[in-house]
Amino acid sequence: MTNIEEKIFNSLPDYVKYALRKLELNGFEAFAVGGSIRDILLNRKCSDFDITTDATPTEIKKVFKNNKSISVGESFGTVIVVVENRALEITTYRKDSFSKDNRHPDSVSYSKSYEDDALRRDFTINQMAYSLTLGFKDYYDGINDLNKKIIRTVGEPEKRIEEDYLRILRAVRFSSSLGFDLDKSLKESIIKNKDKIDKLSKERIRDEFIKMLLSKKPSDSIRLLNDLGILEIIDKNLSRMLGFDQKSSFHNLDLFEHSLKTLDETEENIYQRLAALYHDTGKIDTFFLDERGEGRFFNHQKVSSEYAREFLKKYRFSNRTIDKVTNLIERHMDACNTYTKKSIKKLFNRMGENIYDLFYLQEADIKATNHQDFLENIENGRRILKEILEKKRTFIFKRFKNKWQ
Repeated sequence: MTNIEEKIFNSLPDYVKYALRKLELNGFEAFAVGGSIRDILLNRKCSDFDITTDATPTEIKKVFKNNKSISVGESFGTVIVVVENRALEITTYRKDSFSKDNRHPDSVSYSKSYEDDALRRDFTINQMAYSLTLGFKDYYDGINDLNKKIIRTVGEPEKRIEEDYLRILRAVRFSSSLGFDLDKSLKESIIKNKDKIDKLSKERIRDEFIKMLLSKKPSDSIRLLNDLGILEIIDKNLSRMLGFDQKSSFHNLDLFEHSLKTLDETEENIYQRLAALYHDTGKIDTFFLDERGEGRFFNHQKVSSEYAREFLKKYRFSNRTIDKVTNLIERHMDACNTYTKKSIKKLFNRMGENIYDLFYLQEADIKATNHQDFLENIENGRRILKEILEKKRTFIFKRFKNKWQ
């Protein structure tokens, strides 16, 4: 067993080893594959494990007949098997031929070789695989690219991207979240084909965008999208913030950089992060200089909220998400006024539990400015809210206690 194999073996959860072993005991090959192997080798936390095998979907279900299985992707060779209360995606080795819409394989033919399956994967760092019996497999030098910190396609980048234009966004996400460089030819192919992402369903773009925003430092993804000319395709209201001078003593960053810093300061929470990204998009339309030459943006939060609403509707976000995000944006300027018991009560009645996300958004916004002293007002708001809720709980408790005595 090599050092790499030992590291992977020791890192795989028992339920994954159980599934691999069960397939092998029934005469099939089985590999843990993809992002889980990549993340193990990068010493990153991994909770999503996939298995690929030469067993067909029917054979997979037969092997795991005593386990609950879900055949949601069976037409593409995938069966979800529940092992120790964990959902495990098990897929048959495949050879894909993509359709003209570049969204789904036009035809799926099964293979008996993992080498064939590795060829259809997107990037070299995602085709590495590990079998309990056959060991570590790396047909396209993924370990070398991992060590060099490079995102490179399996085979010709032009062909890989044309198979599925979502790989443009996936390349951006992996590059920014892992801190890897894009291979030169891959970068050229992305720039050449960037307009083709419009061919993708809005839901697929949305899901990839969410993953970018929920990364450790989401600004890296947004910045790379902008550098590659993709951000303006997704939404020009975001890209046009670049270089916009707010002409404000309150800000030391242009509008784009301020928004990205605010984004990074939020929690790993999709509502906060979407709100942070869009909270000042309306400033360009509301900008004017006062008599002192200071930039002003009256009611920019309303305009920003509408831009966010347009984006969220376009990319098929849920109504709940739309309501929460636009509400956060509309109220993010409330921290400019000193919080009082009366104003916090009114705000809580209007926002409910959303008020907690609002405080985090306001805090992130202030941290991205020159005036950190406003943070004290937010802490005061939290303190007042806590007192209000504690008094409310005490009142309810006493009411029920008296009722049952």
